[in-house]
Amino acid sequence: MKYLKLLLSFWVISPAFAQVQEVTLPWPSGTSMAADGIETTDTILPPFVDDFSRGSGVPNPALWSDANVWINDALPLYQNSVGVATFDGCNEFGKPYMAGNTNSDTLADVLTSNYLNLQGMSNVWLSFQYQRAGLGEAPSSTDSLVVQFYSPVDGQWTYIWGAKGTGSADAFRTAMLPVQGANYLQKGFRFRIAAYGARGGAFDIWNVDYVQLDKDRNAADSIVTEPAFARMHPLITGNKSYTSWPWWLDMSNSLANRPSSLTFTYRRMGTVPSGGWSLNLGQYRWFENGTLVQQLTAVPVITNTQHDQDQTFDVAVPGAALGTLTGPTVVETKVWFDGSAAGLRSNDTVRGTLELDNYLALDDGAAERAYGIENVIGSRVAQKFITGGLGNSDSLKGVAFNFITFEDDNNAFKIAVWAPADSGDVPGQLLYISDSTYEGAQGWNIGDVIPYSLGSAVDISAYNAVWIGYVDMSTQSTVYVGLDRHRALPNNLPRYYGDGFNWYPSLETGALIMRPYFRYDPANMKLPICRDDREFRFYPNPATTQLNVQSYGEGDMIVRIVGMDGRVLIEQCSTPRTSVDISTLADGAYVMEIIQGDQFWRTKWMKH
Repeated sequence: MKYLKLLLSFWVISPAFAQVQEVTLPWPSGTSMAADGIETTDTILPPFVDDFSRGSGVPNPALWSDANVWINDALPLYQNSVGVATFDGCNEFGKPYMAGNTNSDTLADVLTSNYLNLQGMSNVWLSFQYQRAGLGEAPSSTDSLVVQFYSPVDGQWTYIWGAKGTGSADAFRTAMLPVQGANYLQKGFRFRIAAYGARGGAFDIWNVDYVQLDKDRNAADSIVTEPAFARMHPLITGNKSYTSWPWWLDMSNSLANRPSSLTFTYRRMGTVPSGGWSLNLGQYRWFENGTLVQQLTAVPVITNTQHDQDQTFDVAVPGAALGTLTGPTVVETKVWFDGSAAGLRSNDTVRGTLELDNYLALDDGAAERAYGIENVIGSRVAQKFITGGLGNSDSLKGVAFNFITFEDDNNAFKIAVWAPADSGDVPGQLLYISDSTYEGAQGWNIGDVIPYSLGSAVDISAYNAVWIGYVDMSTQSTVYVGLDRHRALPNNLPRYYGDGFNWYPSLETGALIMRPYFRYDPANMKLPICRDDREFRFYPNPATTQLNVQSYGEGDMIVRIVGMDGRVLIEQCSTPRTSVDISTLADGAYVMEIIQGDQFWRTKWMKH
């Protein structure tokens, strides 16, 4: 998708290499979780309230009839409570509605309410908070966010309200709209919020929060009065450089020192109640691999009248947390407050997860942008990783990436490792470059991190730090990697990029979702794809009951159908032309693997 709009600044390096530029693009937002089996109903009675704090990634099907917007904490700026609905040009799977379409003023994301019963009601108002851009691309003056009402009397949708883009981000604002007239105050009323903008990806971002519709309101009744967590759960690693490290590093290691406490942000919003709310702040449960390590339910009661501003409290990390680990470990935490009951309760709780496996990570797992180097073949990107805590048995086995793929499917790259330079904090001698040319592939879920195994393990034990990255081998497109804008690289872990001859310091803030891993390969291994001998075809796609596979090579072949979780569901040995019975498979995405002689092919397809 080289046709995607380029965002932010182009960083022109020098007159001699003026075409080499470091760029970021919109990252496709969304989730693969569709709201299946939604049943619309015309018996929902107000109040209708949603602050999008459920944390599922998709709208609540009890309230909404579609699932195109993305429920998240990644893209808003300075929101009042956890969770917003983000509108862009991607569907619920994070895929563009129309790849290549960057024209504004076309209908993109839509969020439609289920049917409501407003019969016999008066003074009905709809209110919501909205924000342009946040951390995403700002909508321009030709883009807009609109509200439409549906009348069960004439079956028509009518434009009621709209706001235009300004080309820049702003704070949350409030829209307050009356629902009046016999056409709407009926059983079967609906409303929808829709974005007009580019349908080619995560462009023209609008964030929406606190949707409320109820009777007996007035134009001034837009104040939200409740306490709520204002930010998602902080990283369990605290503010350390790494957000994950190999499980076998003990807690005394400089890579793995655990924080003593975590800081949480909340707000007391709206009208101050008499005497203020008494809140029990800091209750938590800490689990490791499903086992409760520690919990705390007796906490200080905090009462104050400091409303409509961010406030914080600390939660101590359990003394027994992350002790002697014997294998990969998943930490899950739940932190909540209670006390004076007010408003919604789902935003009184946040949850966090930490995975310690065999890799180093600098990111928080969510990309807000896509990062790449344009206008040069053989561009390279190198990220510094401190690896002095790893021993000679902890050789580098591979690197996992969060890629975005493009229509021409020509995202070829090699993995490379550089030693530190003799002078200066820059990449030095090339230690390793893969023989294999890999294909940058996006997983089925938009946030999938796909591991790529090295042809041979690389011993880096002689170095306290190495530079790990990739060389872009594409000739028709650019390799783009997820960029986590929430995470700033520490000063001792810079990122560089180059044109094959020179290195330049990265001027883009954020951490690439690029994770080197050690000792062993992950179970969901992404194998190199044979790029030059891809002489097979399969049809139809999507397929319903039978998938036909034909290879133009010689000899029998093995055909495997693999689920997105890596499980082999069907395997059969056959001649170069065969059919696979897929009637027992559930609808969804799958991977087909073909092995013929020493050739290996892998591709995605859909059962429908």
